[in-house]
Amino acid sequence: MGEAFEALRSQLARSVVRYLVESPNHPYATVTSISRDDTFDVLDIELEIELEQRRKVPIRPREPVRLIFMSNDDACHPRVLSRREDFPVGMVHTNLDREAGGLALCIWEEAWSDLATNLTGQALIERMRTWFSLMAAGTAHADDQFLEPLIFSSPHTLIIPSGEMQGPWYTSLAFEHNGLITLGMSKEKPEKEVTNHNFAIYTPELPSQLHRGLARTPFDLGALQRLCLGFGFNLIEGLVQWLLSPEQLRNARNRQPMLIITVPKRRVEEGPDEQPEVWCYTLGESLAELGEQLNVTITEQKTGLTTEKLFGNVSNANLASVHMLPWRVVQRLDRASARHFAGTAHKTDTPLLAIGAGAIGSNVTMMATRSGIGPWAVVDEDITLPHNTVRQVQKNGSIGFPKASVLEIELDQVFEEGGNTAIPANVFAPGEQAPVLDAAVEKAEIAIDFSASPAVLGWLSDQPVRRGASAFFGPDGSDLVVLAENKSRAVKVDEIEAQYFWSVATEPQLNGHLSAARLDKIRYANACQDLSRPLPPWQLQTLCGLAAGQVAQLIESDDACFKVWRLEPETGAVQAVIIPVQQVHRYQVGSMRVSITEDVVSTMRELRRKAGRNETGGVLVGTFDLVRNVAHVVAALTAPPDSKQAPTFFIRGKEDLKPRIEALAASSAGRLHYIGEWHSHPGAVPARPSDDDEGVFAHLETHLGSVGSPYIMAICGERDSWIRAGWTERGAVEGVVTHGH
Repeated sequence: MGEAFEALRSQLARSVVRYLVESPNHPYATVTSISRDDTFDVLDIELEIELEQRRKVPIRPREPVRLIFMSNDDACHPRVLSRREDFPVGMVHTNLDREAGGLALCIWEEAWSDLATNLTGQALIERMRTWFSLMAAGTAHADDQFLEPLIFSSPHTLIIPSGEMQGPWYTSLAFEHNGLITLGMSKEKPEKEVTNHNFAIYTPELPSQLHRGLARTPFDLGALQRLCLGFGFNLIEGLVQWLLSPEQLRNARNRQPMLIITVPKRRVEEGPDEQPEVWCYTLGESLAELGEQLNVTITEQKTGLTTEKLFGNVSNANLASVHMLPWRVVQRLDRASARHFAGTAHKTDTPLLAIGAGAIGSNVTMMATRSGIGPWAVVDEDITLPHNTVRQVQKNGSIGFPKASVLEIELDQVFEEGGNTAIPANVFAPGEQAPVLDAAVEKAEIAIDFSASPAVLGWLSDQPVRRGASAFFGPDGSDLVVLAENKSRAVKVDEIEAQYFWSVATEPQLNGHLSAARLDKIRYANACQDLSRPLPPWQLQTLCGLAAGQVAQLIESDDACFKVWRLEPETGAVQAVIIPVQQVHRYQVGSMRVSITEDVVSTMRELRRKAGRNETGGVLVGTFDLVRNVAHVVAALTAPPDSKQAPTFFIRGKEDLKPRIEALAASSAGRLHYIGEWHSHPGAVPARPSDDDEGVFAHLETHLGSVGSPYIMAICGERDSWIRAGWTERGAVEGVVTHGH
């Protein structure tokens, strides 16, 4: 390879030459020259490009490039220049202006420190060849890729308020780090001045631009004016009009001019604007100074009064002498912009109600808020206690304060936009908070119970919400359950909860879900109920992240939801269990409500079909709420083996029935109960009670009614099923389910 190779000091440059000269396979590139100076190693290479027959950009089969390496520092990326004099100008992923060695190409977007770890000479050659092929095909910039900037950014950072870019703004923070300046702007004047600079802001919007190659960053007003004129906008004309407005003249000596220029951008010529680019510059010391530099104002030294200059003309100004400091502009987020960064599908705010600001409620609302989901109204009457800080959003400084109020503050501080509401109350006795709670219930798109209280879930089911949901952990904190109504509330959340208890007791995938409760509770105070279970924060955060993801999905979906995630703490593996929500038939008289799932009806019909000409039957299993006067039938069990069946009667046996009912109760944490009997009428016999059936119902009333439980009887016929529920001191409910095909 000779002396020229030996003279190279960059390890990557030597790797490129070694590959092109020594590779046993054709490298599809040739070194045409090697040179160096005190600072750089330079390689001129001719690349062989693989091209399609139809090209959107005139790339040639052979493209000359120049690679410029720092001579002794491969931590700095090499520059890649096209040596073609007629290489297309203005293409995306190129610089707009040529320099002495050629036109700069943007070959990579990764951080060089990461890319350099495995970028061999061969990989660099192939990356350049691929870049040219993609450029020729018009696919160098992917359809889902963010649009390219029009000019280079500045290392100094300006943080501007969210929302509309309109001043006046005040400096709320200012600091220097590693030689770079960061300024934070606020719409509100701070109580204590951070700097002596307050800014008058001119915020023009340029015509929409097609994204293209990078232009040089202007550092004086003349260069910026030329750039804007190229975009079809006369910056100086508008700037002078703004300077001469009465508001700017009044404070001309005390405010520094700042330009914040918005440039809408689009991907293709006839396409819509996708995202704006924002440029920011500060100019001089004051509006008065800028006005004099532009030859349009004059300031009286004695009075400090700035007025329009008589016969002043900006055309006589030396714009190149007006130096500017460019800033990288970042805007504080509101929920809308947060949704963009979080990849949240929903595009508008969604008012939500959270009942419970504890371990799951505080973390889920915080994660959802960071995703731009909200605003939230948070209901919780409890105060923050020391042990809460292990797994809740509330921190040490909030101990002793209401959880809901603290969480409201924490949520409001995530973005510049707040709007969250605290309701420090008990939903059963809200007191003076009742009007606020009622308004939150009415406004919320989804009301979510995070309290892990069956009573609160029942309360939510009875409320006039648009949609109800519940999210809670299993007893040992390693399972997450999410139950949610559909948008029509065809199945209420307490009815889904009843189906959940049945599934827990019968689905193999949920084995042990409710029987794995920890006994190692910790006492945190001296009251008999002041107990808390240990729960590792990493485990809680994992499951809360899944719950927050489900909140986002619920907003987008109309469907009901019954999902369980089971976390294995030793391995970190998570198993998702998705159970279909059964439709229900609901009957109500006064305050008494009874539901029966479609699965119960289908089971009775199938067992009736199998019994042929004989009657058959079994027991009904379900849940009930003595406070709310609600009962849910979730299962019809088959006849015990010792049952007697005939065309005109059915006598239900009891072999193995008691152990089975007890097992269902144990697996469901005592929530599933025997609540009645069912039987069938064969042939065309109507599904209505006979005298014998009325005797069975009276028997149920005697034995179940006396202990306070609801008692239910169902009869399955050919065309429909009949159901009657009684409840001591509450009355009775009857209903008919017409069979489908």
